[in-house]
Amino acid sequence: MRQGADSEPEFVDSEPGFPKTACNWPVTSEAFYYGIKFLTERYLLPLYITENGMSCHDNVSADGRVHDMDRITFLDSYIGAMQKAYDEGANIRGYFLWTFLDNFEWSEGYKERFGMIYVDFMTQRRIVKDSAFWYQNVIETNGGNLSMNQTTKEILFLDPVCTHNIWGGTRLREDFHYPVEGNDLGECWGISAHPNGDGTLRDCGFRGMKLSELWKKHPEVFGNVDGDRFPLLIKIIDAKDDLSIQVHPDDDYVKVHENGSLGKTECWYILDCKENATIVIGHNAKTKEELSDMIHEGRWSEFIREIPIKKGDFLQIDPGTVHAIKGGTLILETQQNSDITYRVYDYDRLSNGKPRELHIDKSIDVITVPAKSVADSVKSVADLPANTLNELYACKYYHIYKIEVSGKMTFEQNAPFMNMTVTEGDGIINGQPVKKGDHFILPNGFGNVELQGSMQIIASTI
Repeated sequence: MRQGADSEPEFVDSEPGFPKTACNWPVTSEAFYYGIKFLTERYLLPLYITENGMSCHDNVSADGRVHDMDRITFLDSYIGAMQKAYDEGANIRGYFLWTFLDNFEWSEGYKERFGMIYVDFMTQRRIVKDSAFWYQNVIETNGGNLSMNQTTKEILFLDPVCTHNIWGGTRLREDFHYPVEGNDLGECWGISAHPNGDGTLRDCGFRGMKLSELWKKHPEVFGNVDGDRFPLLIKIIDAKDDLSIQVHPDDDYVKVHENGSLGKTECWYILDCKENATIVIGHNAKTKEELSDMIHEGRWSEFIREIPIKKGDFLQIDPGTVHAIKGGTLILETQQNSDITYRVYDYDRLSNGKPRELHIDKSIDVITVPAKSVADSVKSVADLPANTLNELYACKYYHIYKIEVSGKMTFEQNAPFMNMTVTEGDGIINGQPVKKGDHFILPNGFGNVELQGSMQIIASTI
């Protein structure tokens, strides 16, 4: 509605693309704000908001939760509009969210869902929706988690890029619910600005932008860190079969041999593995000459060093370290933003009828001799204190942390930025629902981080 040419009310259609609820009602938080202002100025009386809510076609996800992000976005905008009116003098005495439980709606029956609690109308089972946890935080913080009060605290969620690999499996889809078909899903590039897998921002003010673009156009988001590219790359790797025996070069070597790439320092956190699992880390050669002989003569059983691993182990993989993930292992990898890998041996496997390329000479150039000791290569970090920012490793390229949230915890994010991946469970971070498989960045200046729920997070920064 607007004032027409004759000063009388004139009704006009909403602009194309205007957001609507499931029952086709327009989402107009601005009208909510102006309605409160109008009533305040006309009647000069206290106001109570008796019903405010959104209909959605909510469904139970494969993880057993109801992820009603649209409702959270709706309520965030409407409650924010109410606060704005209140801050400008509106005498608002109460606010009532519609509604607590999914209910019978007069005109729509049971097909439209308004509640914060999902009701299975056949069994009467109740499921707390993500919006309920978010609204709980609204109450606890007196609106402190609303977007309008979090101008420097926007969580930057990313849509990951999944790759198909000869050794990949199905756990990225089955365990993490990434919507990618195929029985050969090897890697999820969860936080990546690499050209081979550049992630896309979602559910934030930079929606639709690539991470590489955000790095270039908005360096303030990352604390104006020097560098021509986002420095880190976070992966989840599902090795159904053995990966190749491989090694990565350092920064100095790639400057000469790989046309401006970064070297590849990386680390692994073992998310899961089969019983009595092993991993390749290091080798048994004592000199470069012995190393070269073992490789050229194919004496792999003598050359390769396998060590036992278990869920919750952490491994640091320096450049020059011979390594390989064995089949049945699921890991989270944090690394430099590089895709340079030299294959030493690939079990004579064929890809499209041909052996995959090996890089024997370059591998011999960069492999460190002798290898690091086993004790210096792996440590168990399975049983660390809950509700603590536990540092796993620090070097010039990254700092790695593990967080086990049980109930509530807080910490201060004062790094240039912090990458986070939820590897188990679900919860709430500063009012935003998060679940297993979510990847996101806490930008520069984020400050106080409030976590609630039951979940495991692997975090990193520079």
